[in-house]
Amino acid sequence: NQNFSAGNNENSMEAHIGMNGEANLDFLNIPLTIPEMALPYTSLTTPQLKDFSIWEKTGLKKFLRTTRQSFDLTVKAQYKKNKDKHSIPIPLDVIYDVISQNINSFNRHFEKGRDSALDFLTKSYNEAKTKFEKYNVETSLNELPRTFQIPGYTIPVLNIEVTPLTVEMLAFGYVIPKEISTPRLTIPGSDLYVPSYTLVLPSLELPALHVPRNLRELSLPDFKLLSNLDNVLIPAMGNITCDFSFKSTVFTLNSNAGLYNQSDIVAHFLSSSSSIFDALQFKLEGTSSLTRKRGLKLATALSLNNKFVEGSHDSTISLNKKNMEASVTTTAKVQSPILRMNFKQELNGNTKSKPTVSSSIELKYNFNSPKLHSTAKGAIEHKLSLETLTSYFSIESSTKGDVKGSVLSQEYSGIIASEASTYLNSKGSRSSVKLQGASKVDGIW
Repeated sequence: NQNFSAGNNENSMEAHIGMNGEANLDFLNIPLTIPEMALPYTSLTTPQLKDFSIWEKTGLKKFLRTTRQSFDLTVKAQYKKNKDKHSIPIPLDVIYDVISQNINSFNRHFEKGRDSALDFLTKSYNEAKTKFEKYNVETSLNELPRTFQIPGYTIPVLNIEVTPLTVEMLAFGYVIPKEISTPRLTIPGSDLYVPSYTLVLPSLELPALHVPRNLRELSLPDFKLLSNLDNVLIPAMGNITCDFSFKSTVFTLNSNAGLYNQSDIVAHFLSSSSSIFDALQFKLEGTSSLTRKRGLKLATALSLNNKFVEGSHDSTISLNKKNMEASVTTTAKVQSPILRMNFKQELNGNTKSKPTVSSSIELKYNFNSPKLHSTAKGAIEHKLSLETLTSYFSIESSTKGDVKGSVLSQEYSGIIASEASTYLNSKGSRSSVKLQGASKVDGIW
């Protein structure tokens, strides 16, 4: 099943999606038998597989617990509108002056073209109407003389030759009458007769062309600029939230995220899960905020909690007219049956009296695998500092590390340390590097 809905009003917009269903995985319990097969183009054969249950042999039984599976999915998104608006000034007075000048010039050309077009249309129509009426009343007689000629011929039997005869006839023409009358006919020897009929032929006439007075007053609409329209209003960003939920037989996940525009811009994210398996249970949360008072300040915080993994991250960046400052701290912790590890990283920098940057990284670990007969335990530490001015530049770095463990019951150990520094100014420079290391493997060195 599934459903979808959406809505919009003056205060908010939202959408909702929901889905749910069920699945029957009983077919995975049916045992499969795959005979022995030879691989093409090779001499290898696959072993026979008999009564193989996908549900039990692949671990699905332990993971899903039951063949009857169901799920429920829900997604909801909402946007709450902000009544505040941002005003952006626009120099409409200058734009209006330019448009007004062009509009006035265009109106003059439009009126001139309008009058010329109407005069040309009226004159052309009247000339066509006059010519049509002249030739519509009747067709003038043809003034050219016409001749009627009989060619020469010979009378048969009598053998008399007749010369050609040419007769000049009077000029004649034809007239298109408006009425035609037929004579009355009487059939001889009877009293029947055909009466006289008068047929009136329609005459084609063109009406007089009348140009409306309003057509000669046609003009473009006026262009006016409102006096208070000197800026553009853009709605401020509102609050956006989204919720997600997924539920199944063995796993449940809930998540929500939001972006809020208040005195500060804040983004928040939270996701958590629950399950019959500890490894699938976790909580992830994050928050980020942007403050615009007395400069800009961006702060971010993240945290993760799980049976095997934990971690956090915090960072801050501040920027104003006199100073820029940043700090980042990240920690992580891993606790698994064979590995335990702690990690920490810090980074700080500012430009209060002089630009300085300092960084440190620490890592501690303990690896123990009885199946591999191997162990490893150690730590690594790194530090870095940087200072600079227009008159000098200084950088220092140090690294320390040690390890101790065994591989296949063969013990080993080692240490390493290094230090480096550089200083540079207008008078000269100096640098130093120190490296120290030692290692030991039982029975070898």
